[in-house]
Amino acid sequence: LKKELGLKNIIHRIEGYDISNIQGEHATGAMVVFENGLANKNLYRKFKIRTKKTADDTGMIKEILTRSMNHLEWTMPDLILIDGGKGQLSAAKSVVKNIPIIALTKNEKHFGHKIFVNNKDKIIGLAKLTPSVKNLILKVDTEAHRFAISYYRTLHKRKMTSSILPIIKLED
Repeated sequence: LKKELGLKNIIHRIEGYDISNIQGEHATGAMVVFENGLANKNLYRKFKIRTKKTADDTGMIKEILTRSMNHLEWTMPDLILIDGGKGQLSAAKSVVKNIPIIALTKNEKHFGHKIFVNNKDKIIGLAKLTPSVKNLILKVDTEAHRFAISYYRTLHKRKMTSSILPIIKLED
């Protein structure tokens, strides 16, 4: 990972971040943690988006990274992976200064396609990476996506249930 991404240090801890929302409704963010290539679900964190009420993935990424970095009691990662492109990477870089960041873009079929690395001007195609590095990046991204959607669905279901219950009670 260090060699293929051109990083200064060996990577032991990766945090992956993703956003889930539909037009800004019930917007959530998720952080997953991989240590030495393995998921550590005890360290996963979920975030309700507080500052944005419309679809603004870059602003939402900025919010959850700011909140995460303010937890000084949490261990800092060696690498941050963001789901998104240049906009999300720029938002992340505005918050995080001393940790390498990569942003994973997807193709039209929503498969991981390319990564932007914050310390390089070029884009790296996933096909150019060794299978082990490529698979780790995709695994972190997929897990962050799954965790973000899971929390989004929980909040959406809770909202739907609370709005239906008064109707049911009135009819009983």
